[in-house]
Amino acid sequence: MEEILLNNGVTVLVDDKTAVLTGDLYMVRFEFTMMVDLDENDVELRQYCKGDKLKSTSVFKKPAVHERDVDTEKARMRDSYLDTNLQYMEHPEFVSRFKAKMLKDFQDEEEKERRSNG
Repeated sequence: MEEILLNNGVTVLVDDKTAVLTGDLYMVRFEFTMMVDLDENDVELRQYCKGDKLKSTSVFKKPAVHERDVDTEKARMRDSYLDTNLQYMEHPEFVSRFKAKMLKDFQDEEEKERRSNG
């Protein structure tokens, strides 16, 4: 697992979960987890989080990659994600925006469940 620490306190975990499907075919799979520390002002967020970190994971998969192409495809997938997202995650306002978006998502999901069970 690779851990990338950004200047604004965001941690990005890159976890290679590639596995053999059959013979010489692989499922190239990566999990990219963004994490930020919660602080004393994140009272509402804490009720939805385990521990002192807010996490969001994105999973990317490509099935049936031939063994000879696995390393190339893994590098392409990892680099593509990081090239696309690191500049965005390094923005000075990313942490506050991420927290606000995640809180809204948690609340929306809670409201949706309340309506379907009510």
